Amino acid sequence: MLKPLSLADAQRLREFFRQANYTHQEFEGRRWLAELPSRSGTLPLMLDQTRDSTLQNLILRLFFLDVPVDTAHAESLAPAATLEALVACGMLVRGRDTFSATVMLTPCDECLFAADRPARMESHAPDLVIWPNPTTRLLHQFTIRRPSRATLDLGAGCGIQAVFAAAHSESVVATDLNPRAEEFTRFNAWLNGVSHIECRTGDTFQPVQNRKFDLIVANPPFFVTPSGDQIYCENEMELDGYCRRIAREAPGYLNEGGYLQMVCEWVQMSGQPWPDRVREWIEGSGCDAWVFRGYARDAATYARERIRQTGADAGGETLQRWLNYYRERGVEQIHGGIVAMRRRSGRNWLRFEEMPLDPSQPFGEAICLAFASIDQLEQHGSDQELLAAHLRLYPDTQLDQQFRQSSGTWQLRGMTLRCTGGLSGSMSLQPMVADFLGRLDGSRTLGEVIAAFAAGAAAPPEVVQRECLSVVRRLLERRFILP
Repeated sequence: MLKPLSLADAQRLREFFRQANYTHQEFEGRRWLAELPSRSGTLPLMLDQTRDSTLQNLILRLFFLDVPVDTAHAESLAPAATLEALVACGMLVRGRDTFSATVMLTPCDECLFAADRPARMESHAPDLVIWPNPTTRLLHQFTIRRPSRATLDLGAGCGIQAVFAAAHSESVVATDLNPRAEEFTRFNAWLNGVSHIECRTGDTFQPVQNRKFDLIVANPPFFVTPSGDQIYCENEMELDGYCRRIAREAPGYLNEGGYLQMVCEWVQMSGQPWPDRVREWIEGSGCDAWVFRGYARDAATYARERIRQTGADAGGETLQRWLNYYRERGVEQIHGGIVAMRRRSGRNWLRFEEMPLDPSQPFGEAICLAFASIDQLEQHGSDQELLAAHLRLYPDTQLDQQFRQSSGTWQLRGMTLRCTGGLSGSMSLQPMVADFLGRLDGSRTLGEVIAAFAAGAAAPPEVVQRECLSVVRRLLERRFILP
């Protein structure tokens, strides 16, 4: 049983791990720490990597590799007061001759998160609370970090989203169907010095009836499987029904202007384009929405991957049962991605986009700016409104030029506009268009910029204006220009 102690104890433990360089940066620098230790696979190599007698290796063996360490060895490297605090809060157990960890401890950014040990994960217990895995980290990178009066972490798990949301939220509620998730979230809030997280156990929105939020982040159990036993990744609803339920119910818990941000999967039915499935979730919800598809798997490939991940019997009978489940329901493919929905009165818009889900940096702010760009088009996109608008290029936009040697000199062959931060993208440009875009810094109205540009162009002003407006609309659509 994990037991939060005093805030001073938590601070001392954080400082202990920081001084031992048990940090996110250290994990990023050691590629072999990107995988979970497995007794049948990676553990022997990881043990060899941590063979030297250092404090960092001691911590890695206890809290990441999940192997006991000799008591005398631990006491020779770690302060006695720290070991006592780790035992008192339940992270360590003192045996006859060894210390053993009760949790896996993972650094993420400047925080530390306790979750179930690798051995328990390998057992595929139904009530697992898992480490900050790639899906968790994706949602963390995706999350909007603007000030929020109230934030809901739906499907909190170990509480990582709730802990990070506390930095920009007046209040945070963390909910999960798994009672053990509440224990870990409370503990991780204490460990990271966060005091304003309210933890509740229950099904979906049931624990927060009649409450409203500025931000809801959701990492639901979205696997599309024939069973619902593993509640950390599966649910009892048919196919993608649970993700649909969240998308349909969430608007009722959002304040005007509030966002739902969700990691999810959805199915593609026979003869149906993939966007149609998600469109039905969102249309009529009172929300604008942006859907980013990151991957697609045919039913057989998906089944093999998920069978391995859920710990189900990997025999041929299991695979056939899964394939029959998809075939009987007309499922051709399973898609995965992220969805951002914003509650807004009036006529709503919906966008779909392809995006590989491997961001190297946070892109929550880019989501807000992307919504602002489409708002400009959808709500203020007439010629007159655009000409009166103050527009600027996205801050991380750069112009690349390609040259080729010809006749003893370099000849310009092409230009590419790139967005290097947040939601990346690129498009080819002509030199004259690049010259025009370079003038968009927000200091003048678009009409004033076009008039000045037309004065030096060898074309009638009305033609220049028409062409410039066409370019601006296309770049607003592609998120290169912001209001």
